[in-house]
Amino acid sequence: GTIKVTAGANPNKIVINAKHSDGAAKIEATQNAMGKVKVEVTGRGRVDFEIAVPASSSINLLSYQGAIVVTNLAGVVRARVTDGDIQIAGLRSPRVDASCTQGNVSFSGEVLPTGRYTLKSFSGRVDAVLPADADFKLSASTFRGVMDLDAFKMKFDKRSHQLVEASHGAGRGSISLWTQEGNIHLGRKP
Repeated sequence: GTIKVTAGANPNKIVINAKHSDGAAKIEATQNAMGKVKVEVTGRGRVDFEIAVPASSSINLLSYQGAIVVTNLAGVVRARVTDGDIQIAGLRSPRVDASCTQGNVSFSGEVLPTGRYTLKSFSGRVDAVLPADADFKLSASTFRGVMDLDAFKMKFDKRSHQLVEASHGAGRGSISLWTQEGNIHLGRKP
């Protein structure tokens, strides 16, 4: 099912809403002594989640089928999907690692000076929309797709149909965009 994670109103509380739509899935949520919360679904059936967390939370999400949507967080984000899209928006995170096998990956957020942002899709599109003053070093690669990187005036170190290495500003943040079969688009916020 779909997993939606957003910054909640209460900075000290995690709220998890799960909705069964079919099947006999079992949901188990546990919290360890360090405060780490783990939510696991076993069995068969679709379960959709809406999760509100403190904005500074680090999250690690895995879904075999369904979309992942993450908004307005400032912690580390790791999202993996086998069959579905990943949408990440409004982030001010030091690290983002988003990858899917069949689906699109989109990111819209700040680029922190020491941040690392890795967006990958085997057979889908990869989109990143960054602020006009973003300071980053870019590595973009596609085997069969097309790259649209013209939104920023960058200094290119390498440029071919399949691989681009370039920087904007001093090149402090690190952005890696990769897709095997899809297109790559780098956009600029107005």
